[in-house]
Amino acid sequence: MKRRKLFVKISSYIVLVVVALVMLYPLLWLFGATFKTNDEIFTSPWFVPKNFFTDFSAWKGAFATPGWGQGTNGNGLLKAFWNTFQYVIPQVLIMTFTCLITAFVVARMKFKGRKIVFALIIGTLLMPNTIFRIPMYLFWQSISSIWIESRVPFIAYLPLWGGALFAVNSFSIFMYIQFFRSIPRELDEAAYIDGANRFQLLFKVLVPSLKPVIITVALLLFIAAFNDFQGPLIYIVDVEKYTLSQVLRLYVSVGSSTTYAEVYARSFISLLPSITVYFIGQRYFVNSMMETGIKG
Repeated sequence: MKRRKLFVKISSYIVLVVVALVMLYPLLWLFGATFKTNDEIFTSPWFVPKNFFTDFSAWKGAFATPGWGQGTNGNGLLKAFWNTFQYVIPQVLIMTFTCLITAFVVARMKFKGRKIVFALIIGTLLMPNTIFRIPMYLFWQSISSIWIESRVPFIAYLPLWGGALFAVNSFSIFMYIQFFRSIPRELDEAAYIDGANRFQLLFKVLVPSLKPVIITVALLLFIAAFNDFQGPLIYIVDVEKYTLSQVLRLYVSVGSSTTYAEVYARSFISLLPSITVYFIGQRYFVNSMMETGIKG
């Protein structure tokens, strides 16, 4: 019996290691390709290069190559990161808060038409985001004087994060509503008896219980905003304001990189913020997904 349990345990770990390697292989290959030559990239499927950790020219070129923008030296990759964070940070912070407020109103307050509002949220969730591009573009073009020529940080990217002020992410609202419904209403009644108002009820009573889902929503919003390519492509026309997704495409299209290793180095660097944020909040993310499965 002990041998059988030991065999099952070892077999389970072997399966987990194999599956993990299969899942991580694209990322490992991308990292290894930053140390390969052009010939080695196209001839060797193995992710470990011959000159592993000996040739850092691709990593130096990823930051040193001018590549885009005006002037003699152009702009570097760090400039693209800063441009990207100018709309990612406000979008994540504001959207997380506004969606929380909206979900609290729909889930915990009683008013006429509440079911209709919830049905509209679900209906919006079922519609592809692409169909909103044209009306939103026409709206932002009508007030283009506010943002298109602005040099104020964050304001120049207003069309990319301005919608967060109005809680336009239906999926985040739906997640909040589902977790609000899992919290007993007796807590609301007890808080009201103790003299709490609605804002005190939300932030002092309910939010501590919603910490996993709040971090999960912020994590998903960050990844979606950071990887967005269509939004910056539509609204950002000034080369100096290009975001990371635009710059990575520009590096390849203009042929500024002499090797594929530099292209892969920039691609790997662009993944680091998303990977870092995920590992910081993955404990809350996993707990939130587990609680959703149990309560659903």
